Amino acid sequence: MSRLSMFWQTFFAFGILIVVALGVLGGVIGSWVERQALLQIEERLKSKAILLRELARGRSVTDLREQVEALRRKIDTRITLIGADGAVLVETDREDLEELDNHLKRPEIQQSRTAPYGVATRYSTTVQKSMMYVATHSPDTSEVAYVRVALPVTEVVADAARLRNLVWITAAGTALLALFVTWILTRRLTQPLQELSDGARAIAAGDYGHKVYIDRKDETGRLAGVFNHMSSQLARQFTQLDEDRQQLRAVLSSMVEGVIAIDGEQDILFANDRAGLMLDFSTTNAAGRKLWEIVRQRAVLDLVQATLRESSESPRNLEFIEAAGKSLMLHVAQLPGESARGAVLVFHDTTELRRLERLRQEFVANVSHELKTPLSVIAACVETLIDGGMDDVENRGRFLQRVLEESHRLHALILDLLSLARIESGDQHWILKPLLVADLVQASIDRHQARARGKKQTLTLDSSAKASVQVMADQEALSEILDNLVDNAVKYTPEGGVIRLNWWPEDGHVNLEVQDTGIGIPESDLPRIFERFYRVDKARSREMGGTGLGLSIVKHLVQAMQGGIRASSTLGQGSTFTVRLPKPD
Repeated sequence: MSRLSMFWQTFFAFGILIVVALGVLGGVIGSWVERQALLQIEERLKSKAILLRELARGRSVTDLREQVEALRRKIDTRITLIGADGAVLVETDREDLEELDNHLKRPEIQQSRTAPYGVATRYSTTVQKSMMYVATHSPDTSEVAYVRVALPVTEVVADAARLRNLVWITAAGTALLALFVTWILTRRLTQPLQELSDGARAIAAGDYGHKVYIDRKDETGRLAGVFNHMSSQLARQFTQLDEDRQQLRAVLSSMVEGVIAIDGEQDILFANDRAGLMLDFSTTNAAGRKLWEIVRQRAVLDLVQATLRESSESPRNLEFIEAAGKSLMLHVAQLPGESARGAVLVFHDTTELRRLERLRQEFVANVSHELKTPLSVIAACVETLIDGGMDDVENRGRFLQRVLEESHRLHALILDLLSLARIESGDQHWILKPLLVADLVQASIDRHQARARGKKQTLTLDSSAKASVQVMADQEALSEILDNLVDNAVKYTPEGGVIRLNWWPEDGHVNLEVQDTGIGIPESDLPRIFERFYRVDKARSREMGGTGLGLSIVKHLVQAMQGGIRASSTLGQGSTFTVRLPKPD
């Protein structure tokens, strides 16, 4: 594409056309004048050749020599009489005829043998000039076979050159004048077009509604009016399109699903932030990249390729695991159009659903297992008693005691399940009111003091705890939280251990801490200890009578009262559980 402006392109086009036209015209005129001058010389030489041929008819060379010399002075023409063998018989411009070459092979002589005349123009070494030769054949004479006349063309060529120079000078002057006129006309023609071009460039750059002002009544003026109307219409339409695009972008950006739009070549047209979070890429520079640069799953790419290749309006679905371990559901649908113009990919994050499904399955399995164990023990003991154990006075008490223990365990498990279900359902109504922490902690210590003393443990309050600190909580819920934490501390602290309770206000909240010197929890198990039925040491937990739901109940109770709980532990040195609840306003 040319880099020149429209003005220069038009000016150069017309300028070259004018220069070429005048150049061709000057060349044609100069050539025609020169050719006409040469034709005139040729006609003159032909008439003289005919005259000399008639003069030489039937005469001897001796008689002709004097007449030719006399005629030479009158007509100022070089005359050459040549014999049939090509020897020069008479030459008006040379006396030493013996030194002249044979003329039989000269072009004009050869032409005259088959045509009325032979004509040739060349440089003559005899007279040192450019000459035109005209020869004619005279077969009726006995001695002179060819008559040749010649005139110099140097002056004709010089006159033609002078005429050509005059023609070129005139053409150059005319060209300059024409170029000046072309400059004015081109500028007048292209200036409105340049303004329209600048206006179109401004619109292309985003200046919708840009107007041009051309005060002319011709076609360019009418074109400017149409351009201004088009610019106004574009401004309105682009404003509407921008509003629609912003609304669509806002809707897509606020979606919890990831959305990616691609064209038929799998170049990304749009990707919302949610898609970037799901597939771990930046949406700022996603447009224009290939889909396979972002999604590395072969099954996804194959599904997209099949959707683009096959003309089907029904969407396609695929569930896959992303590289980061996320579970995603892909929904692919073609963009509308006659051919595969592209597709829309909608990603649903099913990680949480899969996790909840897994937890549900684990919960069902764990509940089934936890219920099966005591029921199996009860059933075994009852069967033993039925099969004759009732008559064994020494051992039947032990079997009945085991049935009673497993019944209590089963009852505790059912109560914990009901409590957890009630808390999670949100049907439980909590009465939040200011409570003295010291009273609730002391009550919990009193309830567990006997068990702690039985294991020779020290269950005590921290000396730094302030008796006046209040917490906004439900009394029953907070008591259950403290009982579960203290009960766990007593269970997993060996004999002679220390269990200390403490609390302190901090940033509008109250922290309640239960610290023990028990067996501790491995660091790898800390993130999961608040899950239902999760046990660090399953055999030991069941041996101690735990249901595996205590910490899960604590977590849900704390969250229900807009609080939080955290745990820290060192294996073999003890554990610390810290509950954070809001203070009264």
